[in-house]
Amino acid sequence: MSPRVLIVDDEPALRRTLARVLESLKYEALTAGDPHLAYSMLDEADVDLVLLDLHLPNMSGAMLYLALVRRWPRLRGRIILMTGDPSLLEDGWPPELLACPLLLKPFTLSLLAETVRLALLDVESGADQRASNGPA
Repeated sequence: MSPRVLIVDDEPALRRTLARVLESLKYEALTAGDPHLAYSMLDEADVDLVLLDLHLPNMSGAMLYLALVRRWPRLRGRIILMTGDPSLLEDGWPPELLACPLLLKPFTLSLLAETVRLALLDVESGADQRASNGPA
């Protein structure tokens, strides 16, 4: 079973590109263009990793991150943040958010592949796969 990655970004072209790259690397890719859709998708499908843009409509990626790990604690450590605006990184963020891998846009596809591979090492090696956003 291929690891499933949810891409949350409001830029349709970037979502499609990221999905194609991940699928070429043998991951299953799901996409959401806004926080509410991402939340609904996580209610309906288990995922192994989330690629989360920090600049989203209606809710910041940082707020969505906090909502996700509170609702689905197993996503902690399984979220990669993405941003094209490094000024969004705040010193006052909780340590759990600061500990997330970060991809600064524009990033290379090889950096994406390596960041995803490293983040999924634990998921791919154990029975924990697909239990990522189930109940704690």
